[in-house]
Amino acid sequence: MKRRAIKGIVWKDLKEVSRERMTVFWILVFPMMWLLVMGGIWGHTSPPVTVKVGVVAYDETGWEITHYMGNVTLDGKKLFKVEPFNETTGALNRLKSGKLDAVLVFPKGFGGNLSAGLPVSVFVYYDKSDPQEYQIARGAVEGFFSEFSNRLGERRGKALSEVLRRELPENLSVKLVPLVEGVASPLTIKEEPVTGRNENPVLFFLAGVMGIQFLFATMSLIGNGTLREIEKGTLRRIASSPATAWDFLLGKFLSTTVLIFGSILGLIAFSKLVFGATIVPSLLGWGFLFTAGFFSMGLGLAIAMATRSIRTTSAAINLISWPLMFLAGIVVPPSVLPDWAQPIVQYFPIGRALQDFRLLEIYHVPTGTVASDLFWLVLTSLGMMFIAILTYRWALKRLD
Repeated sequence: MKRRAIKGIVWKDLKEVSRERMTVFWILVFPMMWLLVMGGIWGHTSPPVTVKVGVVAYDETGWEITHYMGNVTLDGKKLFKVEPFNETTGALNRLKSGKLDAVLVFPKGFGGNLSAGLPVSVFVYYDKSDPQEYQIARGAVEGFFSEFSNRLGERRGKALSEVLRRELPENLSVKLVPLVEGVASPLTIKEEPVTGRNENPVLFFLAGVMGIQFLFATMSLIGNGTLREIEKGTLRRIASSPATAWDFLLGKFLSTTVLIFGSILGLIAFSKLVFGATIVPSLLGWGFLFTAGFFSMGLGLAIAMATRSIRTTSAAINLISWPLMFLAGIVVPPSVLPDWAQPIVQYFPIGRALQDFRLLEIYHVPTGTVASDLFWLVLTSLGMMFIAILTYRWALKRLD
């Protein structure tokens, strides 16, 4: 191993990349653009959604309830926009045209039955054309009426308890009153505040862009860069010089590492400058990133040496990377992926490394929770690199 030769290869690669504007764009500018778009759209806390509700009420009680509904707020924003209607047909037509999220119908006799303590029903209509909007509307409406029903039950229970205390002997009311109150409110949810760190959502996408760098830029740099040197005859000339083909390969690895992790450092600074929040990786966090980069370089080299064509290598990298960008939980939360995709998140090394990196650096789980994963990720990356070296040796023999 000749250090001077390796250093020369590294400097040659860095100078060549600095002259290639498109390469600079994909390594440095494109990741920042991606982070700017993704962080700008989704990298913030979403405000409460206002649900548009049409109401048809055949007595005054229904209008009183929806009046309270229209005044419900969260973080200073009203949760419901109530639109009154005289009859159901007109309200349903507005719902079908997409101008309402739900329609409430309070039937005749609703108020009288409610006052008499009898069971009552409210008819709710939803348009299920958009599953996401349907779930939001249903959750908001059912949440309101669930709270309304609980408070109504508590009032009825208290009223009945007072009657029992007045009318029954003390020894009997002592037994019956708790039973009545338990029937009226069988379960109470008490919300307890927890003070914790509220991280900026943009950090999730910052980690995701790092993963994109490993999926695309890292594999392309090492794979296509090596093939380009083979096509130009550089590798053949190196093999006949005092430097060896292994010095060349090590120089390629080092130059790729400098470029990719220089890009990551730029992303960290860019996120702080634009969004006011960033990730400063711990030593273990850098361990996950370097392991992911090591695996990516091995995979990119193996693909390039197996195909021995820049065009085919680029196509293979895109074919592998584009699905994995989503299915490995790199740019979307793993929790929203279907069950069949969960094993990809767990066992594809780059996806697993990014998930552990997020847990450690964004959600601040204890170090021991993810540290053991690094051992298996290192073994997997070494295995991938072993395959890459075997294909590289095979390609060298083809040069002779």
